Amino acid sequence: MFERPHHQWIARALSALNGSLLIENRCLFAGGTVIALRYGEYRESVDMDFLVSDVACYRNLRQLLTGTDGIAAIVRKDAEPLMQLREVRADQYGIRTAIRVADLPIKFEIVLEGRIELSPPGSKDEVCGIATLTSLDMATSKLLANSDRWRDDGVFSRDIIDLAMMNPTLALLRQAIAKAETAYGQAIREDLGKAIQHLQDRHDRLERCMQAMAMNLPKALVWKNLRALRRVLL
Repeated sequence: MFERPHHQWIARALSALNGSLLIENRCLFAGGTVIALRYGEYRESVDMDFLVSDVACYRNLRQLLTGTDGIAAIVRKDAEPLMQLREVRADQYGIRTAIRVADLPIKFEIVLEGRIELSPPGSKDEVCGIATLTSLDMATSKLLANSDRWRDDGVFSRDIIDLAMMNPTLALLRQAIAKAETAYGQAIREDLGKAIQHLQDRHDRLERCMQAMAMNLPKALVWKNLRALRRVLL
């Protein structure tokens, strides 16, 4: 299903999860990994991130995962068990642990999203039987993340690059900005422009970011998609 070996292990882990239990608790596959998997594996991503915006559902998942079963509490009974590498840690912001599939350690996190309400996924919003964020919420979450950390060189501009590689329509981008602005106001538009300019002003910065994320696409294509995001700022 996927070409990159790390993504094949992610798919194996996803296939073991109890998709019905997760969707009942409005827990959706999210982050850069789901975008990479749904948009052609343009980069490598090996974390498993999920979002929940319903407090009661987060409470249920927290109780399940911090119980004696740990990660097994959300794995299908007929699936291959997932090896849990460390104790589940939970607080008001999220539930975190790590699992191993074959020889690959994978960070696993469920985050309580308190800034926006996540939209229910459609029939096409799934990977390996696990419900994902809608395209709108993928774009919205990346806009929020970009505002949080576009200045951090250690992030390698992944949020703005992920958004660009989604290649959203102008209508979708406008919707995502409007939704993100309910949390962060006009900073969303300002930081979008700053993040693109930040890449443009630094010689070879985009190339270094692409290398860090194992991107094999032509740099010109990535620039084309990045510049297309500026349409919404006009």
